[in-house]
Parts: sequence; C-alpha cells; structure tokens
Amino acid sequence: MSPDIVRLGSSDTSTRPIIKVVGVGGAGCNIVSDSNYDAIAVCKSEESGGPVRIEKKCVLTRDHIRLFKTTSPQMFTTIGGTLKSGLFSAIGEADLMFLFTGLGGETGSSVTPALANIARKHCKLVVVSAAMPFSVEGGERRHFANTSMERVMEHSDIVISYQNDSLLKIAPNLPLRKAFTAMDMIMMAPVIELASTLTVEDLVRVRSDFASCKHVRCGIGVCGGADRELRAVSEAFTSPWFDFDLQSVRTALMIVSAEEADSIMVDKMAKDVAFRVPNARVRYTSREDKELKGRVKVVVLLGFGPPKP
Repeated sequence: MSPDIVRLGSSDTSTRPIIKVVGVGGAGCNIVSDSNYDAIAVCKSEESGGPVRIEKKCVLTRDHIRLFKTTSPQMFTTIGGTLKSGLFSAIGEADLMFLFTGLGGETGSSVTPALANIARKHCKLVVVSAAMPFSVEGGERRHFANTSMERVMEHSDIVISYQNDSLLKIAPNLPLRKAFTAMDMIMMAPVIELASTLTVEDLVRVRSDFASCKHVRCGIGVCGGADRELRAVSEAFTSPWFDFDLQSVRTALMIVSAEEADSIMVDKMAKDVAFRVPNARVRYTSREDKELKGRVKVVVLLGFGPPKP
C-alpha cells in the first residue's frame, strides 16, 4: 500500500472521541433534531417553542443576532456578557464537534462563524456541514451565503458544503419537504460514520490533512451483489456535489460500512479511491453494520485545494 494511503480507526471503543452536534438556526436544528447524539440547538427566540425539538437550547434574541452581525468571530470570544457564557455552557467541551447550518438566512449566516471559532478552542476537530440556498431564492440571499461561507471556512477545521440545487439532481420528483428530509439524512451520514470509526488520536491527523483544503464535499454509495464494493465507490463518485476537477483533490477520507468489513475488501476500495484522485492523500477506515445485510456503504469526503503549480 502506498505511503499516501493510510488506514485510520480502531476496534477499541474506549478510544472513540466525545462528540456533540449543534444545530444553528431553523435548518441546522431540523437536521440534528432526530439524531442520537448529544445535540444542542442555537436558535432565535421565536423558534424555541415551536419546530425546534431539542431539549438543550441556547435561545437568541434580536439583540444577540445584531451583536453577531457586528462583531468578528475573533472579537466575540473576548467580550463578556451572558450571551458568550451561555454559548460556552451550551456547547461545552468535546473532542469532535459537528455544526449544522443553513447559510443565506440570518441566524445561520451570522452565528455559525463565531460558534465555530468558539468550538475550535475546546475541540480537537470542528466540522461544519452547511447547506447553501437554491438559485431561485435570489441573488442577495446567495451572496449573503457565499460571504458567510468564507468566514465559516476561516474559523473551522472542515466545512462540508451542500448546494441545495444539487439536491434536485438526486431527488427530482420528490416533494420539497421529502427532499429536505433526504438532505438531512445525507448531511448526517458523515457524523454517523466518523463517530463510529475514528479515534481521538485520528482527529489530529484528519485536522492536519484537511488544513490545506478550501472546499470539502461528500459522496455516498450503497450497493449489493457482485462487485458491490467497487460499484459503491463508483456510486459515491457520482455525487452531484463533486463539482470540482478531481485532479485538485488534496485529501480523501473514505469510511466503509458492511456486514463484514474485511481488510482485503476495504484495502481494495481504498486503492480504487486513490486511483480516482491521484494527487490526494487517502485516509480510510471501516466499521461493521449488520443492518446492511450483504450491501456495502461508502462515504467519501473529498478536500479540494488550489491546483498544483
């Protein structure tokens, strides 16, 4: 196996990281509301008594939102007050922190960069999963989302972005509500897989590997039958979010799930990923999932960087 292809993870569950998930704004809170993890909602006051079905909440007022809008993420950690202490208390400490957000709206766009900056001071790895608005939502909202994305990337370790327009390619005939439910499941998939495979020690390596990657995108494949492992990789690489030149991929992280994830099969899949992204470091890990019953599932995270000179 090439030195650029490295296996991560361990079967020793005592080395698993402490994980928390944070939903920011209405979109982010909807994604994490049904998760099995220690979840925290950061939402506006008008949302706290309605659609947000999470017990732990940090409720924001209009004045709080204005403060986030006018204060840089770096400066936010230096100011006093009940808002900052409430956020520190709600987020707490963890090894691995996932922030879920929708950019373009007021809460997600204004609050997520500061939360990511706070989390990085307490966690070994901070991963933001961000949904970007549909084109039909207007140029102003998309501009706000893109501007916010730059700030989120500056203050996070990994930012996985999902263009909502690409959702229509996966589920063109689904009603919009069901399509958003499908998006929630897609965005939660990396959490489930990473939480079940990586060790605390791995987090430092992953953080370093993705440090030079400007954009990170997710692809998922699930296949059964003959050659299921390679067909699952092929399906993952058809992801509509892989909209960059694969030659510019600098880091690839692959997580394999199967009823029996034997090392020969998983190593074969890692080599296939390395062939598809020849300029990338490939990190991979695996876990057993009895519910797959003969099928193989693969989640691939690709980190895209600037072209090599």
